[in-house]
Amino acid sequence: MSVKKHTTQPFVLTIFGASGELAKLKIFPALYEMLEHGRMPKDFWIVGYARTKMTKKEFHAEVTNAVEKKYGKGLVKKVLSELLTHVHYFPGQYNDLVDFEKYHAFLRMLYGKKQKVVHLAYFSVPPSAFQNIIRNLALSRTSKREDTRLIIEKPFGINSTSATELFHFVSQYFREDQLFLLDHYLGKNVVRSMLNLRHGNRVLSHMMQGSEISNIQITKFETKGVEERAGYFDAVGIVKDMIQSHLLQLLALITMDIPVAKTANSLQRERLSVISASGCGATDDNVVVGQYRGYKKEHGVPKGSRTETFAAVRFFLNREDWYNVPIYIRTGKKLHESHTYVVVELKKFDFQDVGEEPNRLIFDLAPDEKVSVTLLNKQEDLVSYQQLITSDSIACDMDGCLSEHATLLLDVLHGNHMHFVSFAEVLAAWHVVDDIHETMRKQKVRLESYEQGSTGPRTQHGLTSMDGYSWYDVHSRS
Repeated sequence: MSVKKHTTQPFVLTIFGASGELAKLKIFPALYEMLEHGRMPKDFWIVGYARTKMTKKEFHAEVTNAVEKKYGKGLVKKVLSELLTHVHYFPGQYNDLVDFEKYHAFLRMLYGKKQKVVHLAYFSVPPSAFQNIIRNLALSRTSKREDTRLIIEKPFGINSTSATELFHFVSQYFREDQLFLLDHYLGKNVVRSMLNLRHGNRVLSHMMQGSEISNIQITKFETKGVEERAGYFDAVGIVKDMIQSHLLQLLALITMDIPVAKTANSLQRERLSVISASGCGATDDNVVVGQYRGYKKEHGVPKGSRTETFAAVRFFLNREDWYNVPIYIRTGKKLHESHTYVVVELKKFDFQDVGEEPNRLIFDLAPDEKVSVTLLNKQEDLVSYQQLITSDSIACDMDGCLSEHATLLLDVLHGNHMHFVSFAEVLAAWHVVDDIHETMRKQKVRLESYEQGSTGPRTQHGLTSMDGYSWYDVHSRS
């Protein structure tokens, strides 16, 4: 049985970029969800801050539309009405200190003389606006002792140099313990359960040692294309968009040592240790990139774009216990299915036939969330594979199961950094991705073309075959 986390601490949440897509798709529904499940304190205020001129009534309409679109017939109108009584709007520029001073006066008008109100600032804006907001938030606050917490969602820079500059800039105004660098994958129930399963189950813990594993495969497939994100996506590509953050975090959680103390610092230190030891080697044999046919015709994409929409990379960890264990990561858009999963293939005994399939541990992240183990069961000429489902719905055994953004917002309210990334992890991940891009540039890695609705470029199979393995398609086996 899971235990609900409650907070009684009054807070004000300011959503910078409240008129944008992220707020509509993720943040507004998350706030509704938290209220529906009784996770809000008695006193709280939600303030939308954006450059768009809008009345409070018009902003309420946008919040309503976003929540209704998300929950449809499952919407509880009474809860939505209650949420709207806490929702306000403030139009202002991000680079104008006077607007921020007016905004702070607006906040004080909302909560009066209440003491110990936590100030949450959610950055639902392009990275180009980060510095202006950070500076003006700091300069317009009434006291450095204000409990201000910055929630910054990726991307954190565009490479290791810009990420370092961002860290140094933020450090001028706020302490690192005030920063919550949000990777929404770390809010997924099955991802958060990875460490718990390893920590609490001796069998799984032994299975997931480098000495017991032949290879690991991390797959993130999407059926959708770039859609309204074309301008952002074409400037970064899928290596920076997906591998630098989400997928390297998965790699770390799967292969990291279990920390002795279950604290944010311990967990971040172990993840950092893995990411820092990750690399693909400076050879084009370890990198495959592709672009789906029709990408250049997408609205907002330059005609001659060389941006990759698919990437597969063969990694190794520079750690003794993981020596020579390949880790394959692949991700792409406009593919045959939307599916995210991690496959851990265990080593076979020396006496087993070459054609026999290995035992596997499978973490299914989306669209379903479950963990399963497939075991070989061979009786003379009869071979079968038994699938033992550990859980059909990881960590969702009560009505209090929350979505990623709602879960992470609750963590921020509790001051819990455990499921947020540190700047050290961000920088280490950028070093890995910078090396991949350097390999792509120096080795002139070919940009393969692939059909929409396919499994991606065929050359991806060369990454696994060079080690005697093949990609495991969870969908076709289930």
